[in-house]
Amino acid sequence: MNLEIHRSEKGKNVFLDLIGELDMAGAPVLRQSIVQEVAKGNIFIVIDFSGVHFIDSSGLGSIIGGLRRVRSNQGDLFLTGIDDELQKVFRLCELDKIFCMDSVRETFSG
Repeated sequence: MNLEIHRSEKGKNVFLDLIGELDMAGAPVLRQSIVQEVAKGNIFIVIDFSGVHFIDSSGLGSIIGGLRRVRSNQGDLFLTGIDDELQKVFRLCELDKIFCMDSVRETFSG
Protein backbone atom coordinates (compact mmCIF):
# COMPACT_ATOMS: atom_id res chain seq x y z
CA MET A 1 0.00 0.00 0.00
CA ASN A 2 1.28 3.45 -0.87
CA LEU A 3 1.58 6.20 1.71
CA GLU A 4 -0.86 9.08 1.34
CA ILE A 5 -0.34 12.36 3.13
CA HIS A 6 -3.19 14.78 3.75
CA ARG A 7 -2.06 18.27 4.74
CA SER A 8 -3.90 20.86 6.81
CA GLU A 9 -3.02 23.85 8.97
CA LYS A 10 -4.24 25.12 12.29
CA GLY A 11 -2.56 28.04 14.00
CA LYS A 12 1.20 27.79 13.59
CA ASN A 13 1.06 24.01 13.09
CA VAL A 14 1.00 22.06 9.84
CA PHE A 15 -0.69 18.66 10.14
CA LEU A 16 0.44 15.77 7.98
CA ASP A 17 -2.09 12.95 8.25
CA LEU A 18 -0.52 9.69 7.12
CA ILE A 19 -2.55 6.90 5.56
CA GLY A 20 -0.88 3.63 4.63
CA GLU A 21 2.44 2.09 5.55
CA LEU A 22 5.48 4.10 6.57
CA ASP A 23 8.00 1.72 5.07
CA MET A 24 10.82 1.82 2.52
CA ALA A 25 8.39 3.00 -0.17
CA GLY A 26 6.58 5.55 2.02
CA ALA A 27 9.56 7.03 3.89
CA PRO A 28 10.82 9.15 0.95
CA VAL A 29 7.29 10.55 0.48
CA LEU A 30 7.19 11.72 4.11
CA ARG A 31 10.77 12.99 3.97
CA GLN A 32 9.99 15.11 0.89
CA SER A 33 6.82 16.50 2.49
CA ILE A 34 8.77 17.64 5.55
CA VAL A 35 11.50 19.18 3.37
CA GLN A 36 8.86 21.12 1.43
CA GLU A 37 7.16 22.36 4.58
CA VAL A 38 10.40 23.59 6.12
CA ALA A 39 11.36 25.26 2.82
CA LYS A 40 8.06 27.20 3.04
CA GLY A 41 8.93 28.28 6.60
CA ASN A 42 6.58 25.84 8.33
CA ILE A 43 8.68 24.55 11.21
CA PHE A 44 6.00 23.24 13.57
CA ILE A 45 4.78 19.97 12.08
CA VAL A 46 2.36 17.46 13.57
CA ILE A 47 2.42 13.98 12.06
CA ASP A 48 -0.80 12.08 12.66
CA PHE A 49 -0.30 8.31 12.61
CA SER A 50 -4.00 7.43 12.97
CA GLY A 51 -3.99 5.89 9.49
CA VAL A 52 -0.67 4.03 9.90
CA HIS A 53 -0.45 0.50 11.27
CA PHE A 54 3.00 -0.47 10.06
CA ILE A 55 6.35 1.27 10.26
CA ASP A 56 9.82 -0.07 9.51
CA SER A 57 13.33 1.26 10.10
CA SER A 58 13.26 3.49 7.02
CA GLY A 59 10.01 5.00 8.26
CA LEU A 60 11.54 5.63 11.66
CA GLY A 61 14.55 7.18 9.92
CA SER A 62 12.31 9.56 7.98
CA ILE A 63 10.68 10.94 11.12
CA ILE A 64 14.04 11.22 12.93
CA GLY A 65 15.41 13.09 9.90
CA GLY A 66 12.34 15.30 9.93
CA LEU A 67 12.86 16.06 13.61
CA ARG A 68 16.46 17.08 12.94
CA ARG A 69 15.40 19.29 10.03
CA VAL A 70 12.72 21.21 11.91
CA ARG A 71 14.78 21.58 15.08
CA SER A 72 17.75 22.91 13.10
CA ASN A 73 15.32 25.63 11.98
CA GLN A 74 14.14 26.34 15.57
CA GLY A 75 10.94 24.35 15.11
CA ASP A 76 9.62 21.06 16.38
CA LEU A 77 7.93 17.91 15.15
CA PHE A 78 5.09 16.35 17.10
CA LEU A 79 3.51 12.90 16.80
CA THR A 80 -0.10 11.98 17.44
CA GLY A 81 -2.53 9.15 16.75
CA ILE A 82 -0.06 6.39 17.55
CA ASP A 83 -1.79 3.08 18.29
CA ASP A 84 -0.62 0.55 20.89
CA GLU A 85 1.49 -1.47 18.44
CA LEU A 86 3.33 1.59 17.16
CA GLN A 87 3.77 2.79 20.75
CA LYS A 88 5.66 -0.43 21.45
CA VAL A 89 8.00 0.25 18.53
CA PHE A 90 8.66 3.81 19.70
CA ARG A 91 9.32 2.65 23.27
CA LEU A 92 11.57 -0.21 22.15
CA CYS A 93 13.69 2.24 20.12
CA GLU A 94 13.48 4.81 22.95
CA LEU A 95 12.04 7.32 20.51
CA ASP A 96 9.34 8.16 23.05
CA LYS A 97 12.12 10.04 24.87
CA ILE A 98 12.97 12.38 21.99
CA PHE A 99 9.58 13.03 20.40
CA CYS A 100 6.70 14.99 21.84
CA MET A 101 3.80 12.55 21.48
CA ASP A 102 0.17 12.66 22.48
CA SER A 103 -2.69 10.39 21.56
CA VAL A 104 -5.02 13.39 21.23
CA ARG A 105 -4.59 15.48 18.09
CA GLU A 106 -6.22 18.53 19.66
CA THR A 107 -3.24 18.88 22.01
CA PHE A 108 -1.32 20.38 19.05
CA SER A 109 -4.12 22.51 17.56
CA GLY A 110 -3.01 25.75 19.17
